[in-house]
Amino acid sequence: GGFLEHTLLTQLQAWAPTARPVHRLGRFTSGLLVCARLPATRAWLSAELRDSTSAPTDAVGSHSCRKFYRALAEPLPADWAIGETRLISTAIGQQFHPLLGQIWCAADPADPTALPSRSELTLLERRTDSCLVDVAIATGRPHQIRIHMAAIGAPLLGDLLYRAGGGADPAVLPGAGGYQLHAHRLSLQPPVGEPRLLQAALPASLNLQGQ
Repeated sequence: GGFLEHTLLTQLQAWAPTARPVHRLGRFTSGLLVCARLPATRAWLSAELRDSTSAPTDAVGSHSCRKFYRALAEPLPADWAIGETRLISTAIGQQFHPLLGQIWCAADPADPTALPSRSELTLLERRTDSCLVDVAIATGRPHQIRIHMAAIGAPLLGDLLYRAGGGADPAVLPGAGGYQLHAHRLSLQPPVGEPRLLQAALPASLNLQGQ
């Protein structure tokens, strides 16, 4: 609320007056943000992103639009091998939160209001106090990566809100603390032409060590 001009939207419009973001990134999420200058393009991109995160499928790779994130998480269980990929399908729903009223978190799949959610998690590297991971999302639920990582017992490093198991800390607001989550790559299949792979360079802390 304290910023009127030093915002992404204002800076974007100073460079390209008709441009608008097609989606959003969380407060502490860095990386790739897709924007469009023309209403028709924006509508197509919005539909691509929406359809890619709502189609009922268990396969991340079955969509024409794929989103990949890089993150630092608390240590994964010892039975995860480097390079191993696993599917996380914890449902996400709204639960009571004393400071917010309602908040999204892990939910019982039997809850009729819970939303099916799917992420593919790949362990890239183990560090002293954390794990470097890639996450490909097949659904776009609120706070999905944060919740899914917490649900398997490895919350994003620095995430004060979501606790192991996928529940929310009742004394913490979403803007507290900070975590390292980066929207790294997005693949799109335009109506005409070859597939497009968009990529945002990784911050140094999210590169493999030694690179």
